[in-house]
Amino acid sequence: MPQGKIVVRATLGRAQILARMTAIAGERILAVDDEAALIAGIAEAEAVTLTNPDYNAKVAAALGAAAPRVKWLQFLTAGTDALAQYGAPAGLVVTSAGDAYSPAVGAHAVSLLLALQRHLATFLANKNWDRSAAPRLLTPAEQTIAVLGFGGIGQEVARLLRPFGARIVAVTRSATPHPLADEVERIGALPAVLARADAVVVALPLADTTQGLIGKEALARMKPHAVLVNIARGAIVDSLALAAVLKEGRIAGAGLDVTDPEPLPPGHELWSAPNLIVTPHVAGACGPLAGVRLAAVAGENLTRFLVGQPLAHIVPR
Repeated sequence: MPQGKIVVRATLGRAQILARMTAIAGERILAVDDEAALIAGIAEAEAVTLTNPDYNAKVAAALGAAAPRVKWLQFLTAGTDALAQYGAPAGLVVTSAGDAYSPAVGAHAVSLLLALQRHLATFLANKNWDRSAAPRLLTPAEQTIAVLGFGGIGQEVARLLRPFGARIVAVTRSATPHPLADEVERIGALPAVLARADAVVVALPLADTTQGLIGKEALARMKPHAVLVNIARGAIVDSLALAAVLKEGRIAGAGLDVTDPEPLPPGHELWSAPNLIVTPHVAGACGPLAGVRLAAVAGENLTRFLVGQPLAHIVPR
């Protein structure tokens, strides 16, 4: 029986990923550049590599039609929420990018937090020797930072903030103790955590239970000097509710790398909100390092797949 293709649809780090995977599997690697080629490739595939935005109803249908021949689906993203939305064949093993993006996304989250607490946007806009913002400047030192979600990215945020002297409160489903967290609370304790947090970093996966989690009621519990950072998924935060509390001055600021909707359209309420920094879903970008780390994850799993070993970063379903 002929061996199936390993179909690869990659954007970020494409050259590194293809070089690594081709070195392992040779001519079995089939690189595709668009949705049509991806779907056509699935018809002769044994494994598929793609990103979360690539996964849609058409791709899911193609995988269903190819089952059980396609055995493995490798996401080149940490998030795999499209899988829950569109489904996949029951026997398909699905893996994620694991911690490939953690250093970049963690650094981006902390950059947003520090920029908000130090009011860097204000000083950039002033372009004069105006020290009126000085009384509002804060630092993570001796502050309580709530990190919602404590996977690889949440842990990296904590690792970077601890040297500042911050107190880290991790909020997770299991409340399993972790050496990088001073406290760990269950997600059900979120209202109480928000009420005492000086900053909140959202690093949760998007799911039915987290969609809209940071809405009007949650935002109302935050301190007036607190800031919110979201580097997870836009739909976890209610955009209109956030715009309202920023305009009313009920929290000090917000930093968003993700929004709902995305891209954030012109004229949206958030664009006119004060003390807001928006970056266009670029937290995972980190130059050549992104490709190197993604290639390492995909290459390691491809090696395991070809010899029948258990794969890393399996996505529970």
